[in-house]
Amino acid sequence: MAAGCSAGLPAPPTGPVQKRDMIEVPYPPPPARVEDVPAPKRVGDVWIDGQWDWDGRRWRWQAGAWVSPPPNAYFTPWTTERRDNGRLYFARAAWHHRDGRVLDLFPSMAACPVPEAANP
Repeated sequence: MAAGCSAGLPAPPTGPVQKRDMIEVPYPPPPARVEDVPAPKRVGDVWIDGQWDWDGRRWRWQAGAWVSPPPNAYFTPWTTERRDNGRLYFARAAWHHRDGRVLDLFPSMAACPVPEAANP
């Protein structure tokens, strides 16, 4: 572990998840996986924890990674929300421009297409 005795890993700036980014999913993701955190390769990189992503049929694990934050952006980790009607919604991890627009980057910095799903 890179930061076993430190106060924590450098984290990205975060912000709110937009309701429009939530998609309905049939069941919650599995528990998170434990990952070893390697040393960063570049000064200024931030650690993005590993996380689950919904591909439209099943949950897929995205390994954690050190990334260079995009300029003028904030990060939202994946999240789930159970609504009053009992339906479960999921928002994938994403980088957002300051105005809230989702940037077409996943934490690993690879393009991450949004699966087709009916949004409320």
